[in-house]
Amino acid sequence: MCPFEYHRPKTVAKALELLDRGVPLAGGTELTPRRDQVPAVIDLQDLGLDTMESRDDVIAIGAAVKLQTMVENEEQLPSTLREACRSEASLNLRNMATLGGTVMSADGRSPVVTVLLAMDAIAILEPGSETLSLEELLDRRDRDDFHGLITEIRLKLPGFLRYEQVSRAPADRPLVCVAMARLPGDGTKKGYRVVLGGFGSSPIRIKKAETYLSEGEDINTAAEAARRAYATAGDVWASDEYRAHSASVLVRRLAMEITG
Repeated sequence: MCPFEYHRPKTVAKALELLDRGVPLAGGTELTPRRDQVPAVIDLQDLGLDTMESRDDVIAIGAAVKLQTMVENEEQLPSTLREACRSEASLNLRNMATLGGTVMSADGRSPVVTVLLAMDAIAILEPGSETLSLEELLDRRDRDDFHGLITEIRLKLPGFLRYEQVSRAPADRPLVCVAMARLPGDGTKKGYRVVLGGFGSSPIRIKKAETYLSEGEDINTAAEAARRAYATAGDVWASDEYRAHSASVLVRRLAMEITG
């Protein structure tokens, strides 16, 4: 193994200074397999980012909170999010993996990111305490000019939240997954979030399905929107036909439950 620099800053400001020299080290589950390619690591464990608290109607989860900690938090977190954390990785990895690391390294098959998108989660980044929707963060994270450190994920509890997936085995990552939430509306109509995962670089919102459900609770048309979204989502794991059909079935199933 090639030698590399190890830094363990005591403040977020110092960690930000070091980001140009290496990569952040949280749980290490994604970093360890490619350690030979990393010139330096910035260990984040002394930054105090491992807390979870409720602030009015918002749950603030530190970026260094372990996934297993979230699985075990029955008092603050909804069961759907806890089960998504359980589906993300095995127990040993959940005891290492952090929420911030999971978000930054996730691809389209991430149950946790799929559910967080449905919950309209917000990310707080330093410097500047910048506030980004999770959707915006996923769009920016792989850009060459991206520079920042997630310190916190904030979310509100929706009125309804469900997640389902299909996979080769119960413990496998999903081939197709759907998270659906009903968010507080404007008083005249309900707001829905429909997120489809299992393929690509990140889960995606099915905004047409959200509109169909919000404006008339049109379940069949919402399911068709999901089918079209994955009409070309074939890869070595599953065909596009299989994914499109499964997406349609899952959206229809959850939409029937959420509107029932």
